[in-house]
Amino acid sequence: MRLTFDDPAWLLGLLLVPVVVVLGLRAVARVRQRQHRVATGLRAAAVGLLALALAGPRWQAIGGGVDVALLVDASDSVGSAFEDALDWVDRAIAAMPDGDRAALALFGADARLEYTLRRDPPRSRPATLIDPSASDLAQALRLAQGALGSQHRRRAVLLTDGRQTRGDAVRAAEELASAGVHVDVVRLAGGLAADVLVEEVAAPGRVREGETFDVVATLHNTGDRAADVVVVVTADGEQVHRATVTARPGTTDVTVPQTADRAGPRGGLQGGSDGPRTVRYEARLSSGASTIAQNDIGRAAVQVEGRAKVLVLEDEPGLGQQLEAALDSSGIPTDRADAGAGVPPLDRLLDHQAVVLVDVPADRLAAAGQRTLDAYVRDAGRGLVAVGGDSSYGMGDYDGTPLEELLPVYARVKDPERRPSVAEALVVDVSGSMAACHCQDGGFGGGGPLGGMQPAEGGVNKTDISKEAIARAVAALEAEDTVGVLAFNTESEWVIPLQKLPSDAVVDRGLARLHPEGGTSVPQAIREAIAGLVDVDARLRHIVLFSDGFTEDRALVEVAREAAAQGITVSVVGTGEGSGEVLREMAAAGGGRYYPGRDLFSIPDIIVNEVQFVARPIVNEGRFVPVVTGLAPVTEQLDRSPPLLGYLATTAKPTATTLLSIGDERDPLLATWRAGLGTAVAWTSDASPRWSAQWVTWERFARFWSDVVKSTFPAEPDARFSLSATAATDRIGVRLEAAEALPADVEALATVTAPDGRRTEVPLERTGLQDFEGSVPGGAEGVYAASVRLRAGGGRGEVLFADAVTATRSYSPEYASGEADAGLLDRIVAAGHGRLDPQPSSAFEPVGLPAGADSRPLWSWLALLALLLLPADVGLRRLRLEREDWYRARAFLRHRRWRRSRRVAERTASTEELFVAKRRAREPHPPPDATAGHGPPPAPRGGRGPPPAPSAATPPGGDV
Repeated sequence: MRLTFDDPAWLLGLLLVPVVVVLGLRAVARVRQRQHRVATGLRAAAVGLLALALAGPRWQAIGGGVDVALLVDASDSVGSAFEDALDWVDRAIAAMPDGDRAALALFGADARLEYTLRRDPPRSRPATLIDPSASDLAQALRLAQGALGSQHRRRAVLLTDGRQTRGDAVRAAEELASAGVHVDVVRLAGGLAADVLVEEVAAPGRVREGETFDVVATLHNTGDRAADVVVVVTADGEQVHRATVTARPGTTDVTVPQTADRAGPRGGLQGGSDGPRTVRYEARLSSGASTIAQNDIGRAAVQVEGRAKVLVLEDEPGLGQQLEAALDSSGIPTDRADAGAGVPPLDRLLDHQAVVLVDVPADRLAAAGQRTLDAYVRDAGRGLVAVGGDSSYGMGDYDGTPLEELLPVYARVKDPERRPSVAEALVVDVSGSMAACHCQDGGFGGGGPLGGMQPAEGGVNKTDISKEAIARAVAALEAEDTVGVLAFNTESEWVIPLQKLPSDAVVDRGLARLHPEGGTSVPQAIREAIAGLVDVDARLRHIVLFSDGFTEDRALVEVAREAAAQGITVSVVGTGEGSGEVLREMAAAGGGRYYPGRDLFSIPDIIVNEVQFVARPIVNEGRFVPVVTGLAPVTEQLDRSPPLLGYLATTAKPTATTLLSIGDERDPLLATWRAGLGTAVAWTSDASPRWSAQWVTWERFARFWSDVVKSTFPAEPDARFSLSATAATDRIGVRLEAAEALPADVEALATVTAPDGRRTEVPLERTGLQDFEGSVPGGAEGVYAASVRLRAGGGRGEVLFADAVTATRSYSPEYASGEADAGLLDRIVAAGHGRLDPQPSSAFEPVGLPAGADSRPLWSWLALLALLLLPADVGLRRLRLEREDWYRARAFLRHRRWRRSRRVAERTASTEELFVAKRRAREPHPPPDATAGHGPPPAPRGGRGPPPAPSAATPPGGDV
């Protein structure tokens, strides 16, 4: 046990105690000297207690008992061993000592708590449902850290077969060990039986029309005897091959010759047929020897080259009609699609040289779709044009999204002179579950099974993330803004009271007081923030809630409505695996936004952009004549243009080129920049008759827009090179072939973008005079983008070749062939300072576990005692007490004690008399003459008896 201080600098205030004593004793006393000295002592004690309270003392008590998080692998690869794991859990709970607590979680592709820490955990079969198509051991371990808190000794027990398909469990175990949580591992037998599966489908990434090529399906028989299987190969759903193949143990290749042809299914997109087309090949097998249906399919995509084509995504039907007509009249084929149906997968997007967004809000694209566009531009080198309207940019919530990062403009005005005063309360969850790491939502490739929560690599303590986010958010505010930080668990405390922009020292002292502990009660914290903001003089009053959502309290929505009724908006930043849906509804009710915590380090920028929403009207309507501010093929012949009737206010990014500006503030109208290998363009007006009524009838309208869109087209790929990518069960392979020998100093670098948007760079090794190859470990199923740059001069010279292709992983590595990593579980145990295969009876053993810490704040008690001493000090200095006053007080107290003792004696005597009377009533009555000569003489009729004896309870001094 030890005493700590949140802000020890206030302990310097104890130096005032001797000063108060000296000054007090030297002061002229208006009361007796002894009374004056007592008052001085009380004042000095109050000052000392106040200094201690301001220092934020905490009593760090050693937590008793052991808390254990039981993590059970429920993925498909475990199979029947799942029942063995549940049996192990039951036996461990049966042996759990009194006072200890257990929590149970199931995990696969995600991780969910069956129940939180309990002293009497249920023994029923788990009811929690998880996605069994993958094994994310790291996410399970980080969930355990959040569920265990920090009060007691802590252990996580991981029951798994060790087939890790996502995340880095060793790194997660290291994080838990550094936080004082030891990680034990119980090995489970894998449940995958002998199987025949499609291991890979290989095909060239790009071919010319009329060119012949091979589609090769590789089968893998994991059993010890041959099996006959039926293999069916289709191209865009049409069967091109069917055969019965004998799959011997090991691998068997099935080769299907093909000829490139752009004619065929269009995939549901509107448009012509003379542009490039991607043919999707699928190999599917059926056999009695196949025991797992998920791995009986493999896919590959081949792009047949053609004329450049553009995809127009519109928010509402008809918005892109004028633009599509302008491009078609300029000889650019177009496909038009509804953005509400989602962004097409990356392999389908690559049928187009550019994508044009016509007044599309960010949420219509979804986070996964935005990441797909990001890979399409940055990695595949294609073009993006964002056309404005009243549902785009700032009005479409672009701020803080991957889409805004891709564009050359910020979605809001950044000029501080054009923004209002802001009052902001940052409400931070400091419950025990905030001691764990955060997660990020995933999904890349246009939807499908790629959504949901994915782990953030290198998870960081959520409270530490909140501290960093708060510090950066406060630093981004202006001097006239008001900000405060309210920390809460089951109670609330302003660690930084609402004030004009505080100094760094004030912020640091406040953030140092954030300690994760206790439960979670959000509504009382929001009401405390409302009470603080309601009287602040500011145009915008805003609450930002940081919470992991470990609550199902439906009162969150109601308290957000209370804030909105007071003119206060509420936004929510989810930081973990809790109830995201409730937090999302809360943000909607509060007129704010919900952020699922995909990247909390971007949250400060999101907050700043949010408060700029009312900085000035985003929509500007009137009559505006564009001004040429940059020379490019798009503007070099643009000596005049019709006026526009409206635009959206944005801010050009520092490295962007503004070709056209508009309005009195010279806001960007047409801006462009390079984003990775591609080009992105922003047009902040619309392309419809609302704001561009005179533009759509302008004779140069079609020429202008064709020039804008063509400016984003990539260069034609060099026919001397062939780039391909394949998705095997355990890796993504990339191969570059040249038609002729290359110089010795040429280097190739590949960037592989996973379905969740994560990028991995890998140098390609030279395998011959003309060939380069490389690979990265495979992950989840979905579409992968592989871009390659070939440079001369040791990788520092000119770019000789740049292109991108895709590879499709058809199923999760959970169903792939091969054994689990035998050494993974040993590495997890070593990193987590735990044990391998412990007995169930030893799950709650405290030996070797670091002691927990139960932090209890003491400042409120010290402050209360100081407040009680102050009135006593004032009274002793103002009221002169003489010696007789002390005597009277003492006599008064003695008299009260005497009266109390007399009442007790009287009650005792009365009780005794009742007992005596009761005994006499039970005795037989003697004859009349038996009493002669005994007892007191009878009292005379109408007279009195003898006087009673003096009472023993006589007051001091003989007073009656």
